[in-house]
Amino acid sequence: MSIPTDPLRHLASHWLWPLGALIFALKALFAFRLELYSDEIFYWFESTRPALAYSDLPFMSSLLAGLGTAVLGDTPFAVRLPFFLIGCSLPAVLYWTALPLVGKAEAREAALLSLCLPLASSLGLLAVPDVPLVFLGLLAIGFFIRARATDSLTHWLATGVVVALGLSTHYRFSLFPAGAVLLLLWDSSSRQLWRNPRTLIAFVIAAAGLVPVILFNASHQMGSLAFYLVDRHPWEFRPAGLLHLFEQALLSTPLLYGLLLATGLGLLRSAEPNARLVALIAALHIVLYAALAPFSDPTSTTLHWPLAGYIPLLIYAPAALRRLTSSFAIGRRVTALLFGIGYLGSLTALIGVGSQSLHTQLQPILGMGVLSTKMAGWAPFAAETRLVVAAHFEEPPLIVTDN
Repeated sequence: MSIPTDPLRHLASHWLWPLGALIFALKALFAFRLELYSDEIFYWFESTRPALAYSDLPFMSSLLAGLGTAVLGDTPFAVRLPFFLIGCSLPAVLYWTALPLVGKAEAREAALLSLCLPLASSLGLLAVPDVPLVFLGLLAIGFFIRARATDSLTHWLATGVVVALGLSTHYRFSLFPAGAVLLLLWDSSSRQLWRNPRTLIAFVIAAAGLVPVILFNASHQMGSLAFYLVDRHPWEFRPAGLLHLFEQALLSTPLLYGLLLATGLGLLRSAEPNARLVALIAALHIVLYAALAPFSDPTSTTLHWPLAGYIPLLIYAPAALRRLTSSFAIGRRVTALLFGIGYLGSLTALIGVGSQSLHTQLQPILGMGVLSTKMAGWAPFAAETRLVVAAHFEEPPLIVTDN
């Protein structure tokens, strides 16, 4: 079969919707069937006790989990429903963010490439804070570039509100406004924004997003900050952490990861302020987490942390891909291979996680210890627990469990 002259343009024009629909269908199937992951259980539990912030995070994740259960009741899919809807909207939000920067065709191609980044395409499968974090990060970039271009008060207000909501989602969101501040310090054409009262209004509104974590830490001996900055990590050098970039390349698929790094380096050399903004946000995520990897907690999953920096790079990745492949005779094949490996990686990631929902059916075939049990087994465990409680306790006991 012959490869089109511009395979990425062809795929984005003809296959974006069918390929997106397949990802959507798999995500919906497994989000409905999978039992809750331990973190999801915690966010559901927090949602039953509304507060501005908790020991681990500000309120956003628990709020979304609570909204889902308010609509559909206390079921796993209800907890995930808002996250699922947000996660499925990310290609569209990426398209909207990219539109004024690169035009319709490349914005559509950026949306297509988001389906080829396994961690990105799986967002919304689980109720985790990275879903609203990435969503609000893209919205913040989109509103900021529109506010800068038009100086519209509406866009500046929207920028402030979205950043405030992002800061109310996770401490890691702070890298987005940090990137904007660095731009306003570094880029000569952006420094004038410090004198724009509408920019300052946006900053003030955004700062309101810090109120939940400030109040919580002030009333709990800085417990939440201490967990992330001191208690969670051993702060001892681990040579295995030096493999961080290689692990990221495998998770993102090697060709696409190489493209993202090349895109970021190219943007850092650009004189265009919006390109510099995307580059700074990406660099903060990639460099900071790579530097911290040898000292971070080896018992918790941290491989997804740089994801929020990769996704904005997809805006400029199609143009970078054409530049990198235009001088090679096999350029079209490389593009097709990058897409194919990436999309298959996304399907594999979804099926790999979702296979836990078929634990009963697959375990006799694959044997014990092959499938993860992090999102399997809660229903029989709960049934057995009810029998034990009924047989041995007259009053409902306090039940404590751990993952």
